[in-house]
Parts: sequence; structure tokens; C-alpha cells
Amino acid sequence: MTRRKPAPGPPLDKPPGHNIVFFGLSGAGKSSVINLILGRDAAETDNSANGCTFKAQSYDCDVDGNILALWDTCGLSEGENGTVKDVDAVGALYRLLKSLEGGVSLLVLCTPPRINADTSRNWQFFREIVCGKKVPAVIVVTHLESEDDMDRWWLKNEAKLRKSEINPAMIQPDTRAGVACVCATKGKLRDGKHIYQSEYDESRMKVRRLIGDSYLRKPMKVEPMKWFEEITKEVTNRKCWRWPPWGLERSEVKIEVPGWGVRELVKLWGISRDEATALAMILENATDD
Repeated sequence: MTRRKPAPGPPLDKPPGHNIVFFGLSGAGKSSVINLILGRDAAETDNSANGCTFKAQSYDCDVDGNILALWDTCGLSEGENGTVKDVDAVGALYRLLKSLEGGVSLLVLCTPPRINADTSRNWQFFREIVCGKKVPAVIVVTHLESEDDMDRWWLKNEAKLRKSEINPAMIQPDTRAGVACVCATKGKLRDGKHIYQSEYDESRMKVRRLIGDSYLRKPMKVEPMKWFEEITKEVTNRKCWRWPPWGLERSEVKIEVPGWGVRELVKLWGISRDEATALAMILENATDD
């Protein structure tokens, strides 16, 4: 008598992930750093993708046996003077918040060696306004492949960053101070070997260790609509950023009645009419203050 194989049981639930948000200016190397962590080319880099795209794409990664969702926030910081229009940047921000409904466990600023005022504004926006200083924020400094000692960058620039109120923090502070100075490219092939392979391999270990040591085990969670409203109010009060559409051209959202055009927001942002109505009210209230 042939014994039947038992029917397969229900699929195992995927372990709850932790959302790790990478931010920084266009060209800072966010996608390259994510690929560095993953160990493969999954995220499109600025060289292969349109530099003015605006999206938030996640990539699942196992770090020390824990599932992390690495979020590449391409273009979200370009609503003011960059290549992405304000109305699109605000829509991308809302979609990101909606995707992060499960919470945020870590912020990662990616930056080239040269720090400027836009870098500081990015840090302020994500660290203070989006996450209200409730989420650890660390820094990955890219484009250091030509340095003899990549870690010397932090020793030479720490005082400047802290003066700009860019203060990386970890859950478990140590001598790394919440910073990884890295090379996120293997470089050209020469004699059958990538010229920066050793620096790349070292950098991968540094970034994975930094993230593994730093992310919140209990994520910060906020309901997306409430979160969007809180961010909008905070940006309005501080007058430090022009992402909410009081800076956009009114022609981008054709208004048939007083207030923001609900139908236009539905079309532009790909959201439901109920969502668009609620968001229009939030944005209209912000512009009236």
C-alpha cells in the first residue's frame, strides 16, 4: 500500500521586517550603498537610471539573521531646487509614509565627502521632522576609494558635521560613532581584478555592521495620514523646506473650487479619492496658516 505524502501546511509567515530608510542628495550613492549591503546589483544607480526619478523602492536583506527592508528614497529630497517638481516630491513623500506604516527602525544619510547646506537640510528633514528624533540616524560617507585610509575622513570632519548639527547616533555607541566611511564601487577591471575590490569588501562589512548595531528593535510607528499632517505642520512652522505645495506652481494642480483639486491629486499621486480629499484638506490648511 502506497502511503500518501501529507498535504503541505500553510506557508510560514515571513518574519516582520525592519524598515531602514536611506536618504541623501542625488548622486550621493544611496543605491550603490544598498547594492553594497545586498552584495548584488539590485537598486538602479544614478548612472543607470534617470537622475530625476522620484520613488521609494525597498529591497529585503538578511543582516545577522534579521529581515531588513532597505528603502532607497530616490528623488525625495529634490522638491526644492532639484529636478523633481514639488508636487511630485510631496506625492512621493506620502507614498513613502504609507509604505512605512509598519514603522521605521533606522535612518541612513548617504553623502559624498563634501558636506554642504543641502546635506544639513536633508538631515534635519528626515531626522527631526519626519522622525521627530525618535529614530537613530547614522551616516555612510561614499566616494572614498581614492583615500589611503577611508576612516580618516571622519577624524578630519567630525567637528564640522557636529557644528552643522549633524550628529549620528547609534543604539550601542562605540568608537565607530555611527559613521561608516566607504567605497561603494569595485572600480574598473585591471588584470582580471577590480581595482577597488578589497576596499569594497571591507566597506560591505563596515556598513552591515553599522546597520546591525544601530536599528531599533521596536520601530517607531505612526498612521500615515496623521504622519503626513504632522510633517506638513512642522515644515510650515519651521519654514525650512518647500516640499509641501505652497511652493509649487498652482498650474500643476488645476483648482475648480477653492482648495486643492482632489481629482488632480488622485491622478498625479495614484491614490484613492478619500485619501486625496483628506490630503487636500491638510495641504490647504497648511497654506492658509
